[in-house]
Amino acid sequence: MFRNGIVLKDRFYINGPVLILFAVLIFISACKKTNSYVKPGLSSEQQSQVVVNYANILEAGYQDSYNLALILQTKINAFIANPTAQGLADAKAAWLASREPYSQTEMGRFYGGPIDGDSGDILLNSWPVDEGYIDYLSGDSHGYTAYAAPDFTTGVVNMPSQFPTIDETVLITNNQPDGGTTNFSGNNVEVSAGYHAIEFLLWGQDNTPAVDKIPGQRSFKDYLTTSQATAPNGARRAQYLQVVTQLLVDNLKSMVDAWAPNTNNYRKTFQANSDVAIASIISGIGRLAKDELAGERMGVPLALHAQEQEHSCFSDNTHRDLYLDMQGIINVYYGKYTRTDGSIISGAGLSDYVKAISAADDTNMKTLLSAGQTSLQNIETNKPFDWLIDKSNPTGNQIVQTGVNAAAAVADWISQIMQDIKRNNVYVPNIPTSGGDGD
Repeated sequence: MFRNGIVLKDRFYINGPVLILFAVLIFISACKKTNSYVKPGLSSEQQSQVVVNYANILEAGYQDSYNLALILQTKINAFIANPTAQGLADAKAAWLASREPYSQTEMGRFYGGPIDGDSGDILLNSWPVDEGYIDYLSGDSHGYTAYAAPDFTTGVVNMPSQFPTIDETVLITNNQPDGGTTNFSGNNVEVSAGYHAIEFLLWGQDNTPAVDKIPGQRSFKDYLTTSQATAPNGARRAQYLQVVTQLLVDNLKSMVDAWAPNTNNYRKTFQANSDVAIASIISGIGRLAKDELAGERMGVPLALHAQEQEHSCFSDNTHRDLYLDMQGIINVYYGKYTRTDGSIISGAGLSDYVKAISAADDTNMKTLLSAGQTSLQNIETNKPFDWLIDKSNPTGNQIVQTGVNAAAAVADWISQIMQDIKRNNVYVPNIPTSGGDGD
């Protein structure tokens, strides 16, 4: 479908001199179907060690995410009990901290694991968020026009007749319902749960010009029920915030349980077949690098110059999302994860698997990962992301474009490695990315 000179549905984006090619809807086999599979250089036991260490890393990441979500919940409950500017600042700081380990677990997506299920990513990390689906609007939003003054009639918070009770069932039922509102990129933006719903309730809309480099400016007074309140329905807003946070905690606990060792759960099944597990691990990091990082999280907002398309648009924390997603890929490849308490999970990684077959492929992969992390560090150095993708900032556009190219190069080399060893059960996007000048 064409709109404003951009092909959206096929994820091919053309905007002036920028040409960004992505495969999001259709994933092509990374290698030809063949029976000449190159036998791995690692023994079955060594391959099993790669899989077990991966599971250890993912379980630890989810446990860290769960622990910090509990701290976030404590800060939010304290703020709601006594709404103050400091209380809101404390809750925001806890939200930012909670994103650090979670973003490093996203390498565990895209192969039908627990995070891809009903209580997984769709309820934990869905985006973009249509602000008007949750709460009042004071500016542009997905599916709505700009408002000169706040509209206090929109969203679950401000519709007590339609949503007399705000509980987990309401939020789950109304999270990205079939047939819901989509934005101009075709995303269902009726998101009612997860990190980004909480983010919006803490920061509010980011309505300031990107060049100002400040996030959303929601006042703590939105949660008051006195005459000092800056918005109606403060009690319902507080109820929504508490419920959506509890739902986040519950769903993170389900991820911890699914990957816990020595029990009859998803992890036990995953570890039972090392060959299939390694194929899933490789597919996961390849799709995260190309579809999510190079595509949805950098390429799309850059091509559209759209702040509403950035991952953490209310808090202006997108630079960390990007960096930590790449760090998660690096964690898996090297077999090492540094936990939030400073302890380290370390063991066999994908590097050992690849190096045992081709030292040259392994060396090049490490070079590309380093380049990818450097490019994403440059985005963080020049943050915020919404300013970097602004149409009036060609220098920033090029910084993001470099990140797009670097993330895509990681995915493309994963595809190349799989071709080299002739595996036919690994699927990563292998349509190349062609970068323009970032305009």
